[in-house]
Amino acid sequence: MRQSTKEAIAEAFEGLLEKRSIDKVTVKDIVAVCGINRQTFYYHFRDIYDLMEWALTKAIEKYAGQHLTAEPDWREQVKLLFHFFYLHRKIVLHGYDATNRMQYERVAVKWVSEMVGGRVEAYPQAADVSEEKKEFISTVYARGCVGFLLEWVEEGMPDERHVRLDDYFVMIDGSIGYVLDKFVKS
Repeated sequence: MRQSTKEAIAEAFEGLLEKRSIDKVTVKDIVAVCGINRQTFYYHFRDIYDLMEWALTKAIEKYAGQHLTAEPDWREQVKLLFHFFYLHRKIVLHGYDATNRMQYERVAVKWVSEMVGGRVEAYPQAADVSEEKKEFISTVYARGCVGFLLEWVEEGMPDERHVRLDDYFVMIDGSIGYVLDKFVKS
């Protein structure tokens, strides 16, 4: 029951974001749509931004589960994230402001770090690099990609092809081996 209540709250929130910006959405609005009380909302979420992060994570996971191939390439996974944002641009743009930029960033960095981490692990020299260093490498590359994502969102998400992901992929593929060589355990 708890999970379905969380999902109902997230669905109500997304429905409200379809119509107005996040600064015009209140907990009162959300609970009215769901037919629950404020205490139930706060049982599941600290605030609207916590709800937004949870809902965004779940929506991306669901979308990825429906669209990824059996053995997805990391590039396909990153492109899928951008495509998800593009398809949901009205909600994304209504939910994006300086306060909640962190929620978008956290969710996207986590997603891209996992994808890039898989690519890092594919290099033979990765076996000789500490987990801490590999995680650092993945996070740095992910933050670069998410920087492109957030800049694109701030521009109004004109077209997902606007973001130069293919150039980004060339840079990553061209430098991961070099970076891993520099971090090989002594």
